[in-house]
Amino acid sequence: MKPIGLDLKQCQLLSSSSQVEVNDAVNMDASLHDILGKLLQDIRHGKLEYLQEIAPFFLPELQLQLNLNIVDRFWYRFSGSSIWLDQYNMYFMISRIAYSPHGVKNQPVVSLTYGQLFDRNWNEVKNINLLVPSNDPSKNGGHDSFRIISFPYFLPIPFWHDIDNTDGNYFGPEDPRLILVRNKQGYEEPLLIFNSYHRKFVHYDDDEDSIMGQTVKFQRSMFMCWPWQYQMGKSNVEGTSNPEYDNKVYNRVIELKVKLLADMKSQKNWTPFISEDSTNKFDSYIYFVYRWANLDVLKCSLLGDVAGDCVFDYRLDETLVPQNKVGPLRGGTQLVNLRQIFIGFARTHLDNCGCGKVMYRPNLVILVKDAADKTYYKISHISSSLSFDVPIIGWNVYKPDDLCFDSNVLIPYSVSNWNITSLELDIEGGRWVSNDQLTLTLSISDSTVHRLDIRGLFQSILDLADRSLFIPVDRETRVIDEFQNGLQNPGSNPLNQDVNSLGVNNDNIVCALDASVEFCFEYGAKFSIPKQEEFYEVEQQEFNEELIDPKKHQYFKILGKYLYDHASVNS
Repeated sequence: MKPIGLDLKQCQLLSSSSQVEVNDAVNMDASLHDILGKLLQDIRHGKLEYLQEIAPFFLPELQLQLNLNIVDRFWYRFSGSSIWLDQYNMYFMISRIAYSPHGVKNQPVVSLTYGQLFDRNWNEVKNINLLVPSNDPSKNGGHDSFRIISFPYFLPIPFWHDIDNTDGNYFGPEDPRLILVRNKQGYEEPLLIFNSYHRKFVHYDDDEDSIMGQTVKFQRSMFMCWPWQYQMGKSNVEGTSNPEYDNKVYNRVIELKVKLLADMKSQKNWTPFISEDSTNKFDSYIYFVYRWANLDVLKCSLLGDVAGDCVFDYRLDETLVPQNKVGPLRGGTQLVNLRQIFIGFARTHLDNCGCGKVMYRPNLVILVKDAADKTYYKISHISSSLSFDVPIIGWNVYKPDDLCFDSNVLIPYSVSNWNITSLELDIEGGRWVSNDQLTLTLSISDSTVHRLDIRGLFQSILDLADRSLFIPVDRETRVIDEFQNGLQNPGSNPLNQDVNSLGVNNDNIVCALDASVEFCFEYGAKFSIPKQEEFYEVEQQEFNEELIDPKKHQYFKILGKYLYDHASVNS
């Protein structure tokens, strides 16, 4: 297929359509009142040093929020990501629980990570102890031990914080994503990818007196966390050792570092995937799509002293400065590896496209890897924005029907499972026939954890019109093994790395983004609520919380009278 030279008028030449079956999204609601009531109980009973450490962020306010039954005005659970644990026959799900003392959803002062287990039918399994392969943090991190973890629970993920300085600072793990890896001991275990604000002490030369000095640097970085492994202290997020924390046990975390990006103040929205390692029976590296437009792929070590060190495994444009903005296509789910064909859902972030200030939607993406004397990647296929017919909730909790107020958000977080139950060869029809179901988790308006099932996605990929991904059906072919042992089309040798190969340029990316903008515009035309400008301005200025949310108003009155006034008198 010839390139279109980024000519949006020719995007139709690249397009094709497919049909899949999608069920109604299921809200995996969990009672925040119960979760936080248990959290408060554990803190009062002195359980877990980690909970004692973070308690000042929300105590004593949490008790009053529970008493007035208004925790959902200040606490938000979203970003649900899950993976299937085959050895336990259960799903492991983590979600982000964020706390905003002012009840402003996009201004949380701290985020925590909550872990749950679900059976095959998505029933939560509560009050269960899971024996997991682990390490002994007191013995240089030895990996020949096991540990019992009680579910559900808050993961003790270390993060730097300053409880006395929360204005404009968002502490704790954000945008958590799970992916499954195989460790050197042969066990499959979850790996958590997140970003977090932290502190570093950076050495510098004082040219005047030739003395080495230190300066404090604050930045948001990408991290890996092993939920089943542990470390003593948290000097790797504090920037230095601290006697207050050095003897406490936390989950093991490592910052993901790229030399070329060391000076960037904020890193987030990397898309993780695992590539097969033919030389080992364990995973030595994790890979990330750092940038979708002008494709950049990172390769990061999982092992030893170099764990967390990253290099660029592939760059479509070597002349592009790595610090350039990554563009509107970013993040999303992990990518599922089907014989070095990686499939998942990224997301578009579109500003002022026709519905509110910003719109987020999933995009199906297919990334192909090939290697000869050099590793190559290409984005072979990408969709425009997808709705999955999921009903959206308005960003403003008091106006849930105003879908284009501020932000309109549907974000994919994980491919929980992709079950291909059958694969048969239809020789007469000249095609492969499969039966498959993929489970996807999403969040609506940073307020929910939903899941939905997609049936027939693998079949639709097999049936793509260009037939560029998989071995063509040959009437002489009699066994499926050839397909299963060599999914990738051998004709892509090696990806024809020039601008004449679709996916080795930005043609399909810009076409997908253009279609996503059109999706947003049409959505806004359908769902925007006309506003009388003069009335709307007065309404915003004279927003009366006492009438709209009397319990929340009562809460702030009680705080002001009995808590904050008392605190100022004693200070």
